[in-house]
Amino acid sequence: MPEHSQGRTRQSAIGRDLSQSLLALLRSLSQQPCHHADYLLQTLGKALQALLGQLNIDVPEGDPRFSHPGWQATLSQRILQLWYAWQQPLNAWLNGLEMAEHERAQLRWLLEQVAAAVAPSNSLLNPEVLDAARQSRGHSLCRGAHNLWTDLASGRPFAQPNLDTRHLLGRDIACSPGQVIARHAEFELLCYQPLTDRVHNTPLLIVPPPINRFYLLDLTPDTSLIRHALQQGLQVYLISWRNPNPSHCNWGLGRYVSASQRALSECLQHSASPQATLTGVCSGGLIAALLCAWQQAAGRHSQLNALSLLVTPLDTRLQTDLMRLSGPATRQRLRQRVWRDGYLDARSSGALFGWMRPEQLVWIPAVTRYGLGRELKNCPVSTWGHDHTRLPAQLVEDLLDLFDRDPLDQPGSLQLNGEAINLSAVTLPSWHLAARRDHIVPWQNTYPGTRLGGEKVFNLCHSGHIQGLLCPPGHPRAHYQHGPVTCASADAWLATAEAQQGSWWPAWTGWLKRYSGDLINAPTHADGGHGPAPGQYVQQQ
Repeated sequence: MPEHSQGRTRQSAIGRDLSQSLLALLRSLSQQPCHHADYLLQTLGKALQALLGQLNIDVPEGDPRFSHPGWQATLSQRILQLWYAWQQPLNAWLNGLEMAEHERAQLRWLLEQVAAAVAPSNSLLNPEVLDAARQSRGHSLCRGAHNLWTDLASGRPFAQPNLDTRHLLGRDIACSPGQVIARHAEFELLCYQPLTDRVHNTPLLIVPPPINRFYLLDLTPDTSLIRHALQQGLQVYLISWRNPNPSHCNWGLGRYVSASQRALSECLQHSASPQATLTGVCSGGLIAALLCAWQQAAGRHSQLNALSLLVTPLDTRLQTDLMRLSGPATRQRLRQRVWRDGYLDARSSGALFGWMRPEQLVWIPAVTRYGLGRELKNCPVSTWGHDHTRLPAQLVEDLLDLFDRDPLDQPGSLQLNGEAINLSAVTLPSWHLAARRDHIVPWQNTYPGTRLGGEKVFNLCHSGHIQGLLCPPGHPRAHYQHGPVTCASADAWLATAEAQQGSWWPAWTGWLKRYSGDLINAPTHADGGHGPAPGQYVQQQ
């Protein structure tokens, strides 16, 4: 089905849920007239103060939308203060509305979208846009109009960098040397070439998320978590998931867990080791945790020695904008569409994540490309960020079930490949990473608490979902908090956690090495017969 019709389906589903929230808002006008009048009076008062230059609201430090010196001019300052004026009493007004919490959350999301869209930086009032137009004698606006027309004609959901400037896999990014040692319908298994003369004899298997590509973990030589692990003497194996097509619609969590078990068996056979350590990232971490629970139930837990989970939601009751926005109508229409098409298309998943941070991911690129008439810089993170993959219909169904029921908190509530899943029965030592400014997986949802058995260590870095992972040693602003998991509450853990300066990468590899066995001479891996890393699957569209 054409992408534009898929977009209309998604928007109509979201629109139905939002329309219910707007109807609730209309009902509140007659039920709470004083509450609305009070907000209106406060807003008008602050707007008047802004116009008179008497409102003192500081622009958030580091906001790139307002970094141009022209925003310090009197007129620009008053326009900026006027924009802030109606937002300042907004939270108190929303919290005072008598409506269901999911309706309030959807209204909050809608108003945040409106606030981001009508920011003065998105208009010709932006001093940076005016300066560019003046200096180029209007050519910047002409180039911007051409860029807008080109992007609309190509059906791009957002302003994006020119595809001709993308970084090349295997040359610029994902360039750690290695071999593809196995290829199956679901994945390729990559084995990386050791970078030290001596390595630990227990290998590390990494399970990346099925959405997006694995190479965020091997972005550039300076920001590659995989290369860092290799430099510490770890033997690294990695699953590269296939980009599914409609014929793979029945691939669900069970299929991905069984595929990970197959990859683990092949990793052990290739390394001639009886055990491995396992690391999962985001939704790949969910798959890794479920694999551990499945092995525990099936009596195969002796194959693993330790588990580390990076930004992984063990508590799947995610309180994010995306979850709050997707009400019952949205989820039902999403289920219908993915089963009709066989998958969730890459464009839709990319757009959903983009609208979770519209000021950064939508409007700043739009101003650059359409207002300033400039090409967007295509950094390695940008290349990865626009390289979305499809998700099979059954996996979407299973993830929605996790979000709806949170069965991981109820031992035996989830059946997987013939076994009842009980995370608390997993006795492996585990190491966990969360990111304080994570807008996809709130850090509290990654805290294992009592959900996972075994000895646990928790770490909280102070970045976002993506930048938290890209934190090599030497990062000038890197810091995190660290401590054992001795209480059920994430907030209680935070009150006693120790502050650590620098990157969390050395702490992670240092912990892994404790469970990675003795040092042996580094093996020389022969050609696996499937070509060099990063393999074929990562390049499939």
